Amino acid sequence: MSFAESCTNIRLEDGHVLVCHAQNREGNWVDARLDLDHCIGNSDGWFMWDGVNFAQSANNITLEGTHLTADLPKRDGGYRERQGINLGDRIGNVDGRLVFN
Repeated sequence: MSFAESCTNIRLEDGHVLVCHAQNREGNWVDARLDLDHCIGNSDGWFMWDGVNFAQSANNITLEGTHLTADLPKRDGGYRERQGINLGDRIGNVDGRLVFN
C-alpha cells in the first residue's frame, strides 16, 4: 500500500528528504521522514530505485503528491527530458514510519 493512503502534509525537505504526518497503528498522527538519497539514484539521466544520492546530481527537484520529478544529467553532461518517479510504488507507511520496499 502506498504511504500516501495513510499520510498527510507530504513534502520534501532539502530536495531529498521525504517528510509527512503518518498514521500509526493506534490511529495517531506522527512525524515521519525518509532520506530518498538512500533508495533512489541517477543512472545516466534516469531515476533508479535501489540507487543512492540522486539529489547530488539532480536539478529542479519537485514533489507533487507522490510524484518526484527532476532534471537528471547523463554521463555525457547532457540532459534527458524531465524525469519522474512515483514514490508510492516503493515507499510505504509501517506503523507511522516511512519505509522503502
